[in-house]
Amino acid sequence: MAPAFVSQLLTSLPAGFDSNISGSVWGVYDTKQLAVLPGNFNRTTFQAPWSATVDDEGLQSLNDYLNTTDFVAFDPSFFSIIGSSAKVEHIITQPTYLSHEASCFIKSTSQLHFASWGFDHSWQYYLDTTTNELHNITTSPPTWNAHGCVYYNGSVYIATDTTESQYGSIVKVNPETKEAETLINNFYQQPFLGFNDIEIDRNGNFWVTDSISAWGRSMTNFWPQTTPAVYFINGTTLAPKWVFQTPGNANGIAISSSGTLYVDVTDVSSGRPNVKDPLKPRQLNSYSTDHQPVLRDARLFSNSISYYCDGVRVSKNGLIWCAAGDGVDVIDKDGKTLGRVRVGGGDRLSAAVNIAFEEHVLWVVGKGGVWKVSGIEEVLQRYW
Repeated sequence: MAPAFVSQLLTSLPAGFDSNISGSVWGVYDTKQLAVLPGNFNRTTFQAPWSATVDDEGLQSLNDYLNTTDFVAFDPSFFSIIGSSAKVEHIITQPTYLSHEASCFIKSTSQLHFASWGFDHSWQYYLDTTTNELHNITTSPPTWNAHGCVYYNGSVYIATDTTESQYGSIVKVNPETKEAETLINNFYQQPFLGFNDIEIDRNGNFWVTDSISAWGRSMTNFWPQTTPAVYFINGTTLAPKWVFQTPGNANGIAISSSGTLYVDVTDVSSGRPNVKDPLKPRQLNSYSTDHQPVLRDARLFSNSISYYCDGVRVSKNGLIWCAAGDGVDVIDKDGKTLGRVRVGGGDRLSAAVNIAFEEHVLWVVGKGGVWKVSGIEEVLQRYW
């Protein structure tokens, strides 16, 4: 395999994508062409394919090129989903030791909410999405250690992790006044472990993952009393129901308009001290709900090509978008990974952590700051 293999790859790009108007760099990972690799090769579960250790010069040249791209297509449909006008911009740069979470787009104010996970209320932000001006905000009363966020019906709903001074809670925030109201912080007088992420279905009910992520990183000394779980919380009565459990860890969560629930099982990142164990599950599961708090038809929906699915969201037409290491994977309804939107640049093991949608804009928060992926062809924002 000669270095000319890279040129062969470039010619496979559709018209308009090899020199598109946005200036983005595109690549194709041709699975048929790469079904049999030359020489010696290897990578860990946590490394992207283009970060593999190889000894063939042509394959190394290909990987070097893919590691410069903004978008990598695994399937031709990825081109029409993203479109030739899309571009990736690193809007906010912050130290890579800060892991950003709790991203949601506030439609009423055109702002992005996010927070630095593992810190107090002083690490919570609103980003003006038209000017890129960053505001450090504090709700009244303060919201501690935001981990998940969703915007619904004019309000921001934040899932908080457990800290030394606060149990895991769902907090409702007025995005304009910053007034905050805690809606729930217990399961029939038992504290939650610490919420990892939150979703709201079209009927206004909450679905939350309860995880040991904070405990595993010694953010709290509150010893887990139960296994990580998924709770359904009725939006009217606030009655909580335990609907799923895992002995390892639960992470991102999302629901489609049809009622399909997606849950990240990340046993791969669990324990105390927290370690990444590639021999433990790192799967995105799907369940039928029929818009009821009962999970049916459990399926292993997807295992990320690399790393694991962290933040997950479902776009308007049912595509699943999953933050997975050096980028965001786009997955179809059958669980096929169509391509990756890259933000990691090949240098950071886990850049993409959480995501949020505008109509044609994907926001990515994680280690290293905030990225804006604008000009996406697909309609992302759902109708509720």
